Amino acid sequence: MRNLVDILCWVIGIIALGIAIWQFILFVNSPGVEGNTTHLWYAIGAAIVGLVSLLGYFLRHVNKEEEIHITQ
Repeated sequence: MRNLVDILCWVIGIIALGIAIWQFILFVNSPGVEGNTTHLWYAIGAAIVGLVSLLGYFLRHVNKEEEIHITQ
């Protein structure tokens, strides 16, 4: 079950960061001086979701000691 949560964090994080990049590109390419600010807000929101998701994954693995078994 723990691996499923880890995979879910990665999938949500990568998809959200992809959406953030896509929305930021739409914001930059929109006509006008100010551009379409809704795309910018969507990009900021998706980036926050992605970063929180990936941060949650890394915080779950802090101070984990891996056991190394030496066999003869």
